Amino acid sequence: MSTKSMLRRHLLVGSAALLASAALAAPAMSQGGLLELTLAVADPNVNPVTDSVLKLAETLGYYEQHGLRLTIIPLEGTPQAVAALNAGHVDLADISIDAVLRLRAENDVALRGVVSATLGPPYLIAAKTEITDVAGLAGRSFAIADNGSLDHNLTQHVLAGYGVARDAPQFVTIGPPAVRVRALAAGQVDATTVSYGTYLPIAETPGLHIIVQPAEFFEAAPVQSKFVAVLESTIETKREAVQAFVDALVHLARDFDSDPAKWVDAMVAARPDLTRENLEATTGFLAGRWCINGCINVPYIQETTDFIYETPDFAGLRVIPAADVTDESFILKSIETLGAYEGGGIDAR
Repeated sequence: MSTKSMLRRHLLVGSAALLASAALAAPAMSQGGLLELTLAVADPNVNPVTDSVLKLAETLGYYEQHGLRLTIIPLEGTPQAVAALNAGHVDLADISIDAVLRLRAENDVALRGVVSATLGPPYLIAAKTEITDVAGLAGRSFAIADNGSLDHNLTQHVLAGYGVARDAPQFVTIGPPAVRVRALAAGQVDATTVSYGTYLPIAETPGLHIIVQPAEFFEAAPVQSKFVAVLESTIETKREAVQAFVDALVHLARDFDSDPAKWVDAMVAARPDLTRENLEATTGFLAGRWCINGCINVPYIQETTDFIYETPDFAGLRVIPAADVTDESFILKSIETLGAYEGGGIDAR
């Protein structure tokens, strides 16, 4: 059975149960004695998906608990986060793997993925009911965060998997997921790609339906779409701080996995526009998806890189193996420090 088949089987079971400078200095200590890092994220919102841990670890005090003061720089879309990391304006960025491969292949930017908060894209494609299938998206307005954003790239991968031209829809740059679903519900666009949890608040809106279910989206998209990337020079000079960052994420992912109500409470505070009922329903979908061991697994990422290099956008580019853009040492250290996790899940080791 292939990696994707095994992951898909696991995810179906869970579903059924329902973003420093170029010359980087040594790690600076804050006045409180904490290590410091800056992280770029590609969305200003805290979305109801597993990578919510990136922001919730700050609000819940997990970074500080692990000796780190993290400054989060919220941007709109992967291209902005990539630019910030490439320019040395941040230490870390939560970005797509294809962006890392392109930077490495075209500009020889030495980046490594050190941790991820998501594995197996938890997305769906929603559209007006008059659009009955993926082929019907041709010529229709399709909301995305930005050109080259993660949702844009994944949608194009999925379209290709259905035999539909990657540029068939009329992609419209609107912004983050919450903005996209509101635009869809208001009839301002014809379709969009969002997570299960983001779609739930508008799920009962007349005239809307899902044309690509999460399991189907996963089947047509890469196993792993993004990770938190860092320059190799930053790893050399700020290893202790990066380790603290990874430790905090793994710690919180494990806590959310074992106590979903803790995630619901944190999300209610972070996103008062989402109902507790919808968030509780989302926990069933997220069950077993939490990156309880950091979700950096070279074989999985190699499958993703193989997939990416088969796309037209990467034709002729130097092939970069997954091992050249990952560093598993941080999550291995986290597992050693925090201990083995006995709860199982998509990231079990």
